[in-house]
Amino acid sequence: MEKILLFIKTYKPDFNQCKRLLDSIVKYNKDGIKVLISVNDSDFDYFKTNIPTDFEVIKDSDIIQCDMSKSNPWQYQQIIKSQLHRINITENYICLDSDSYFIKDFYISDFIQGEVPFTIIHQQKELFSWLSINRKHFKNDDPKGYFENISRRVMKQLGREGICYDYGPSPTIWSNKVWKSFQENYLDANHIDYVDLIKEYPSEFTWYGEWLLKSNVIPILPKEPLFKVFHYKKQFHDFVKEGHTRETIKENYMGIVLQSNWNRDLKWYQKRVEL
Repeated sequence: MEKILLFIKTYKPDFNQCKRLLDSIVKYNKDGIKVLISVNDSDFDYFKTNIPTDFEVIKDSDIIQCDMSKSNPWQYQQIIKSQLHRINITENYICLDSDSYFIKDFYISDFIQGEVPFTIIHQQKELFSWLSINRKHFKNDDPKGYFENISRRVMKQLGREGICYDYGPSPTIWSNKVWKSFQENYLDANHIDYVDLIKEYPSEFTWYGEWLLKSNVIPILPKEPLFKVFHYKKQFHDFVKEGHTRETIKENYMGIVLQSNWNRDLKWYQKRVEL
């Protein structure tokens, strides 16, 4: 069993982004951390044919059987990403989305201290501060309100009051001790199906973090987000206009996320600026 690995959940429409992520891993993965890629069952042959053999590719159904890939792909991805504990392949993992990539050397010590993985935990103030001066661009969208709503609902289920913490965004560092404890001591103990839970409370980040706070399965070693995440195209443009470059990002982050909901076509990005 691995101590820690890099886990990528992806599918065919994000193949180009995934390839860029893998190229960055080859370049910057200085400790040779193992990489595992999970893809929709229907895309398995395509990835096996087009991904270098250095990377292991498995089907999502090897992790858990779930029929939501077409009906609700967002929740489906949350389920697959958070159930790696079922196949007993690693003690901990860095869960990466394919719309991310590394920009500098990284080591096992960036993700784990001794035997304890770091926990991403913060209040998302950087994003919310940007949103507060850009409300006119998001008239029908309230990310902060949604975040606080789902956080409060999960907190209520687990009996916690107080500050709403964000345990993401991707990439996250997860301990399978926490996920197994959540399965055995919350889901199984209360006869709850995990798929049904995510349908009602769609935030695997929040369930992980809140269960860790409640259970103390592992010590909490706090860490800010690993990558600079651009949730919106305007956020990206504003950041570049402020004069930021890859070099300024590297001072505080080890990678970049350009969310594929607005950046699946990389051509415009490559023409404008290479971060």
